Amino acid sequence: MSQQKVDQKKHDKANRKSILRKKKVEEIASLVCVTVIAIAIVGWIGYSIYNKAEQAKAANATYEYNEITTTAIQDYLNTLN
Repeated sequence: MSQQKVDQKKHDKANRKSILRKKKVEEIASLVCVTVIAIAIVGWIGYSIYNKAEQAKAANATYEYNEITTTAIQDYLNTLN
């Protein structure tokens, strides 16, 4: 092995704990980023579905139906007989 490789191995061995800690921090940071992005996408899809459902409900609500009671007419027709 060359002297440069030997020196690199000594340096890596001496700083193994800090190197592993940095790798763990990077892994956790990447997991947090992926999780935040996934939650944002799911929230956006959920909001879009909710918004479309509300728009459909509002479109259906424009047609109002009025209930007509015919009891007075029925009473009148019954008195004719």
